[in-house]
Amino acid sequence: MSTELRENRLTGAEDDAAEPVVDQRRRFELLDDCREIVISQLARVVSEALDRMSDELVAIAMREVRRDAQQALLDAVAVVREHRGDIALRFRQSFAEVVEQRMFNRSRPSEDRSATQALSLVDDDEIEDRIALERLAKRSHDRLDPDQVLGMRARLAALLDRDWFEENDHPASPEAVFDALQSALDALAPAAEVRSALLQAFEPHISAGLNDVYSSVNERLMSNRILPTIRPRVVATPESRAPGQSQRAAPDGEALAPVPARPAPFEHAHQVQAGLDAFDALIRQIAAGQPSARRSAARMLADPATFGMADLPIPSPEPPLIEALDALQAMPEAPGTGRGEMVTKLLEQARDKGSALDQVTIEIVSLVFDYIYSDRRLPDFVKQQLLRLQVVAMKAALIDRSFFARRQHPMRRLIDRISEMAIDPDADVGPESSLCAGIAGIVDWTIEHFEADLGTFEEAIRRLDLLGHAEDERRAIRMAEITREAERLEALTQAQEDAHAEIALRIDPVTPAFVREFLYRWWSRALAHARVDADDPHGAWGAALRAGELLIWSVAPKAPDEIARLAALLPKLIGGLMKGLQAVGMETPERERFFNELLQWHTRAIQDAKLNAGRARPAVTSAVRVGPDGDIRFEPQAQSAASADAWHASVAEPGARRTYGPGEARVDALQRGDLVELDAAGGARHTLRVAWISPSRKLYVLTRFPDAGRSLSRGELIELFDSGRARRAAAGSMLDRAIEAVAQPEAS
Repeated sequence: MSTELRENRLTGAEDDAAEPVVDQRRRFELLDDCREIVISQLARVVSEALDRMSDELVAIAMREVRRDAQQALLDAVAVVREHRGDIALRFRQSFAEVVEQRMFNRSRPSEDRSATQALSLVDDDEIEDRIALERLAKRSHDRLDPDQVLGMRARLAALLDRDWFEENDHPASPEAVFDALQSALDALAPAAEVRSALLQAFEPHISAGLNDVYSSVNERLMSNRILPTIRPRVVATPESRAPGQSQRAAPDGEALAPVPARPAPFEHAHQVQAGLDAFDALIRQIAAGQPSARRSAARMLADPATFGMADLPIPSPEPPLIEALDALQAMPEAPGTGRGEMVTKLLEQARDKGSALDQVTIEIVSLVFDYIYSDRRLPDFVKQQLLRLQVVAMKAALIDRSFFARRQHPMRRLIDRISEMAIDPDADVGPESSLCAGIAGIVDWTIEHFEADLGTFEEAIRRLDLLGHAEDERRAIRMAEITREAERLEALTQAQEDAHAEIALRIDPVTPAFVREFLYRWWSRALAHARVDADDPHGAWGAALRAGELLIWSVAPKAPDEIARLAALLPKLIGGLMKGLQAVGMETPERERFFNELLQWHTRAIQDAKLNAGRARPAVTSAVRVGPDGDIRFEPQAQSAASADAWHASVAEPGARRTYGPGEARVDALQRGDLVELDAAGGARHTLRVAWISPSRKLYVLTRFPDAGRSLSRGELIELFDSGRARRAAAGSMLDRAIEAVAQPEAS
């Protein structure tokens, strides 16, 4: 049954309500008025939307946690700001073409060019684009005033002397507007994800503006006596009439303008029928026990070219099967009921009450859930929640056969969104966490409310998004702390490099090896902490540097007249070194060994100077000197540059000198937000998120709740990738991978 219209006909009727005939000239004037109203008002809606979209897209981007989605939104902002006038102009031109074509059945240039390809298969991207536009149009339809829509369709059709305009095909339908918007954006050639973000941002503005457009057109036509009254009645359409039943006449001699069902495109209907014929053959092979037939059926159901539309002209599921699944869905969950037992019940119901297509659909859904259940990244609690949705998923796949072929199927998006939130390394997925409690509550709500309307899943996704925003706020506090610490580590690393360079300028060729090691390994850290952590970084750095210079001078060869000065400065030297080492964590045994060796060196130097009182001053001139007043002076000399070069060659991080394998390119390709799997002790494998990368890309911070961030140098991370102990985590939809795995041909 469908809603149809009982109308006062445009050319008049033989009753008291007859309207005056509109002559041809007046008809054209009204058509021109309506065309101008529709085009000008929609152009104004788009222009005003562009004025506000930059701020709206930035606000959405700030809430977005996925790096790729956030970047697409920011790119969309750039497109709006750079091409605002161009978009508005192109939309008006494109929409005018659409209106002309729909009013007068004129083809657009793009349609003429593609006419020869009408029966060719379209690729996955085109199918996804078409599905995305249909989803936006449907969302807009849901927000429109049904009375205004009905009046618009009937009055424009009457004005054009047509029987009817289908809901999606009248000149100002949401489909027409989004078609024109897409054409306008395509001319700018943005990336697909950027165009999608822009169309999504336009939707609320278009939906709000269309009601005003329809109201204006209806008022103009009613004021000119074009169908001032429209009364809906319910009658049987030719498609729903029993064979042999004749169409009844409308009362009072009035014609009934039917609302025909939306026909599928010829080529798609042909593909589906061919697919169903092949599917029947596969069913017979499955019944005969042929092992590969089930996977072949899965591949066919997952083919977007055949089963990628939501309104497929294929058999509906058997009502007894849907009723049986409804009963299973309504059953209270028994604590002892096992997963295998539930699947067995579902398959029995399909075999007993469903068609062959229904049976295979349910079996393939159960296999998909098997793959999801075996994914080791999913926490057990979340696996159990997803399994509770298995009956709901089977119903959704039966009601909308595009479940396997259409990534944007709302049930698939719901499962993917839950999985995405659960495998996030920064998520708290403990059984008592607010995230898991929220997921369980949304699963409860979905099971309770889903009957046949796939919009239930859209509402569930909206609730998940709200839960995700609450989680984002919790994580933001933690990430701020991790980021602060990461920035501090980067500052320490840079300061330590600067300290190495300063030390290399000051050491002498005769500086003992144990002092060199101490300066490069430990005192460089003390200098770095002085610069980063001290209240007075400049003063603390200078004091620590002078202590290092004094150490270098103290172990240089001494003339007899310098011994008294050395003895007087030793307490100051030891005190300064001990103070600086407090911040660097030098273990007590190692610290004691160093100071014991330093004491022995000084003792030998003093004894040697006393025994050789007449010895000439050492030939080696140090870059560091101590004046008679005890002040330290640094005077760079030629050997200082040589020492610096020697440090760069022998003391710098080994990773700066070696050649890496393929891991170097993989690490350099990492971005914030990427997931990395690391092998742990005992064969365990953990997924971590790249939470921070230093501006120099020398330091990477990886996080996993509840642990603190793990800091790795670029060299350390490259070595993990080269050794196979680290790898990029598999990206993309968990459900996509499960369906692909089920449809994968068996290895021969």
